[in-house]
Amino acid sequence: MKKLFAIAVAAGMLTGLYGASIGLGAQYTINEPRGYGDTVDISYPSVLVDVMVPLIPVVAARMGLVEYNIIGEDDGGNNYAFGTGVYGDICFMIPMEGMFKPYIPIGFIYGGSDAGSEMHLKGGVGGMMGFGGVDGYLEGGVKFLTWSPEGFDSESGTFFYVQGGIRVPFGM
Repeated sequence: MKKLFAIAVAAGMLTGLYGASIGLGAQYTINEPRGYGDTVDISYPSVLVDVMVPLIPVVAARMGLVEYNIIGEDDGGNNYAFGTGVYGDICFMIPMEGMFKPYIPIGFIYGGSDAGSEMHLKGGVGGMMGFGGVDGYLEGGVKFLTWSPEGFDSESGTFFYVQGGIRVPFGM
């Protein structure tokens, strides 16, 4: 019975019983390449909503629910995405004493069709700090994008992002 209890405690520690949190934030993308051939770099703000779920004490999964990009009409206009596949990151939490919780987000997206394929890689550094019942967060990083339209040469670009907001925990 003691072994079964020890297994149950270990499983509870490893399955995310720490509770999830919902994040509401803003992001500024710097010099994202757009177009094909004569690529234009654009910078724009975005509004983000995501859910972060701790998998184990030092690893959390973050899933984007809403992304609304505020882009000028000359660069294609505003666009949005919502659902459970907007973006996804694995965040490696760096254990530290105190209220400040640094983390390293890493993301990967690949999509393909008859028209070609597209791949995104993301890496950065961020930190959360508790303010009462909510956490404020600030994060920055780099994104690498490559796209291969059918019948054309592949193109790629690297751009940067900065984002910040609040994260509100909710129990599971």
